[in-house]
Amino acid sequence: MAGGAHLPRPGSSGPSKRKIIIAAVLLSLGVAAVLGAFVSSAIYSIVRTADELEETRAAGALASALESLRSQMAGTARDNAFWDEAYRQLNSPTRDAWLIENWGVPTLDYPLYDTALVIGPDDTPLLRYRYGKPMDVQPSEFFDSSLARLIERARAADGLQGEVHAAFIATVHGPALIGAARIRPFLQGIPPPDPYILIFEKDFDAKALDETARKFNLRGLQFTDSPLEDTVAAPLKDVDGNAVGFLSLPSEKPGIRSYERVRPLIFGAAAILLVLIIGIGMTGLYSVRSLAKEQALARQNSLHDDLTGVRNRLGLSDYVANLPPHETSDPTIISLYLVDIDGFKAINDLWGQQVGDELLSAVAARLVKDLPLGTTMARLDGDKFAIVLLANTPGMEAHLQSTINGVFVEPFEIGRREIEIGVSVGVAEAKFGRANFHDLLRQAEMALHQAKHSSDDSTVVFNTHLETELSQQVKLEQQLINALDRRELTVAFQPVIDARSGDLCGVEALARWNSESGPIAPDVFIPVAEKAGLIGILGSQILEEAIAQGSRWPGLQIAVNVSPLQLRNRYFAGGLKATLDKFAFEPHRLTIELTEGVLISNADQARRSISEIRALGIKVALDDFGSGFASIGSLRQFRFDRVKLDKSLVANILHDAQAAEVLDATIKLVNALGVPVTVEGIETRHQAEFARVAGSHQLQGYWFSKPLSKEELTARFLDNRRIESPGKAASFAPTSTVRISSPSARFR
Repeated sequence: MAGGAHLPRPGSSGPSKRKIIIAAVLLSLGVAAVLGAFVSSAIYSIVRTADELEETRAAGALASALESLRSQMAGTARDNAFWDEAYRQLNSPTRDAWLIENWGVPTLDYPLYDTALVIGPDDTPLLRYRYGKPMDVQPSEFFDSSLARLIERARAADGLQGEVHAAFIATVHGPALIGAARIRPFLQGIPPPDPYILIFEKDFDAKALDETARKFNLRGLQFTDSPLEDTVAAPLKDVDGNAVGFLSLPSEKPGIRSYERVRPLIFGAAAILLVLIIGIGMTGLYSVRSLAKEQALARQNSLHDDLTGVRNRLGLSDYVANLPPHETSDPTIISLYLVDIDGFKAINDLWGQQVGDELLSAVAARLVKDLPLGTTMARLDGDKFAIVLLANTPGMEAHLQSTINGVFVEPFEIGRREIEIGVSVGVAEAKFGRANFHDLLRQAEMALHQAKHSSDDSTVVFNTHLETELSQQVKLEQQLINALDRRELTVAFQPVIDARSGDLCGVEALARWNSESGPIAPDVFIPVAEKAGLIGILGSQILEEAIAQGSRWPGLQIAVNVSPLQLRNRYFAGGLKATLDKFAFEPHRLTIELTEGVLISNADQARRSISEIRALGIKVALDDFGSGFASIGSLRQFRFDRVKLDKSLVANILHDAQAAEVLDATIKLVNALGVPVTVEGIETRHQAEFARVAGSHQLQGYWFSKPLSKEELTARFLDNRRIESPGKAASFAPTSTVRISSPSARFR
């Protein structure tokens, strides 16, 4: 057909293209179907997993809440039942009044319990108070039968270990939380008490339920008699493990709820599948970039100090490790300056930590502003700053040192205060490229230590001499370890004199070490023992030797110094009692002397330790009063049995009228608090007479006697059994008046 359209012939490309299109469509539909199946399966799995995770979380939250409530009740019962005073009151005429005042009356408004019971050995209630009033029914009528089993288990608990039982219980008003413990002394080693049982009960009412829900973020929390459908429930178990009820949370089904919201979108997901994949990819890319930024920020924060904004110890180490190599003809020196504020702890104690923090920030800001180029600064810890300098030209180190000193010339204005501070500086130097940062830091630390303990200069540059001193320190530490293993340390005894009668009334035990290389002073080896963790062993050996020898001197008082580190040992009081029992030494003859450092470092811990020592019948004295920061408030708070005035108070009274007035006022002030006073460091007749007239009860010092060995003390004062009665030892030669004729004269 001329001029007509050409029809495709069989076998031409038309059918082939159609088949390809159909195949492509079918393939696309198949892929979409498979993808839809995978997506549907994934959505179902997500929904189911989300619901299961939520139910697991809710169950765990309920269990944690119940365990927390039970533990809180057990702790409350333990804190009240394990009480020395409570145990003593059980056999006291004031028992009933004491029980009502301490456990009965608080039930009126105490948040941790509403009912308090004390059950005697014959199951008779000695105390039954509820909401501040006596209960009008017997406990057996108010609680279910599990109360008897709870009492039985508490009574069967080990009297020394003191197991505490806490569980839920049914009452006439509904479920309640109950705790029971056997009343016993707090200190170990005291015989087990009679089986008196202390019981606390807290109503699990609507108010308690709301408080629990709020505290543990359990919305919709309710109490039910049995588990309900579509809820997550946790049983309230009694002492036998039986459920007295259930705490239930509505099952939120987050997976199903989420699915119902997005279901319309799922049907349209096939049409926008490609866009979704692209969106996920873009979101993932954005998330990766955000995560990278967060990691970079976290690293930045980890290398800088939160308070001052300068680098911290890790940041300084990182900076030094990543310094680029210096390819110059002149040798480059890296210098590390450690700058430590003098007396910073006193500033914190005087004005508080907030002022101290503001001062540190001001110091850092001024240093950053004034330091020359080429330096980097960091705050290592506390009040210690580090400055790194790279220098290849002469004079830069001197310029930096001058700058550091200039920073602290002007006082710092903190609020309305002008605070003047000084600093100690330790410097270590090395050739760049050969310096290990940790070695450099160690050397600077040694130089700083020397600067802080030097009276000549506040800046010390490390040298090999300091390294030698460190080596000697390590050697001394090893010698001390060997000496303690061989029990080479001995005890010297310095007499303590009664200021009125002149009698020898006691001795102070002092550690002595005569090493292979000669005698080593206590102010040398005791700090070494503290730093090396040997003070506990050293102290126990000295204490045991002093008590062993004191047991051979009936009636004589023995005083022993104790390091603050020894008091941090929770078993110190127990070891002390074991030593007293071993040598049958009367506790009232022993005095433990503590320095004010114990009170300042941790007042709460000091209070507990002193209470434990006193409970053994041992006296506690405050040593070196007047040499530091201990206040009259501390004396009133800790109620020491004796205060020993530091020898610095008596040293200059002959030539310094003001010093004499201070000593006189201090003695009278301590006496006004009802605390006996011992004056140490008596070296002249005038000092002895002045202290006696001022009101001192006891005197101690070289005027009477230097520290003596046990043989010397026995031969000089204690031969022929001249101890007349407990507390009164062999007297010095009596005279009608106070007369001290020579350093060796006896004083009466």
